[in-house]
Amino acid sequence: MRRYCDACDREVDAQLVRKREVFPVKGESIEVVSDVLECPDCGESIFDEELDGQALNRAYEEYRLKHNLLSPGTIRKLREHFGSGRTVAALLGWSQATMVRYENGAIPDAAHHDQLVRLKDDPDYIRLLLRQRGSKLKERERQRIESLLALRKMDDPDVDPVASLATVFRKYYERGISSTNFDFEKLAAMVQMFALVNRELVKTKLQKLLFYADFLCVKRYGYSITGMVYIHHHYGPVPAHHDLVHWALLTANVIDTKPFAGSYEGEVIVAAEEPDFSLFSEEEIEVIQGVAGYFRDFTATKISEFSHEEPGYRKTGMKEIISFDYARELKLT
Repeated sequence: MRRYCDACDREVDAQLVRKREVFPVKGESIEVVSDVLECPDCGESIFDEELDGQALNRAYEEYRLKHNLLSPGTIRKLREHFGSGRTVAALLGWSQATMVRYENGAIPDAAHHDQLVRLKDDPDYIRLLLRQRGSKLKERERQRIESLLALRKMDDPDVDPVASLATVFRKYYERGISSTNFDFEKLAAMVQMFALVNRELVKTKLQKLLFYADFLCVKRYGYSITGMVYIHHHYGPVPAHHDLVHWALLTANVIDTKPFAGSYEGEVIVAAEEPDFSLFSEEEIEVIQGVAGYFRDFTATKISEFSHEEPGYRKTGMKEIISFDYARELKLT
């Protein structure tokens, strides 16, 4: 390739050769094998910005391996895990620009690296940060982190899924977002009632049925049945921490799943046992049965499209909590 050689003061056909080079990184001399352009006449190296950048990145990577430091890719995945660089920066008390630098290859100082490692591996540290700096997060950011903390417990055989779910939803009750304390037994019985009426009940439709039952009860009587909180999601309203809700229902043997009988893949939710109707008042049973009957013949797609027209959904953004104040505007009566 034609390049200008400063030593020869003319263009030459530069040759690509491999050489050992030493780069200073954080006060240390790091040796790496680099690709370098060399003049065939005088043997001097010819600067190439791209090759020099690659060599420097290789030196940084050698430094990381030597000191067992997180890679930019790992830091990037950590940011994606928490949803955004803003969330991680706010939790750690950093600027977003600092996160961007580390993702782009800058090496964190010892204190910052220790924070990143603890954020990656230590749930107790995350809880501490949430207590210390949670006020700097948006509601949906707090909710995502609380879900992540709860979901980390899934592989622990000693964790009670119902207790985990109750802990998560109790916070909404204590903060006044829900006026009803979470009741897993009512949730379980309601899900089983919906599963009995809808023989091909899929998760998407179930989530909408739960939303309508709780919001219709608020509209009529001023309180929700389950005590759950709902958020704006791609396919309509869903319970906050919906993955944790589904996991708890499965592991507590409230529901079971079976494959669709049709030609396409998917799972149908079935009740693992008969629902306990004695948990509900007459008014609550009327609400649940009314919702189940109204949407009996709706497919998951149709009920999702129907829910998209709800004012509470239209006036909120992705993963924002849908306030129960919107219950008065619910399309169902």
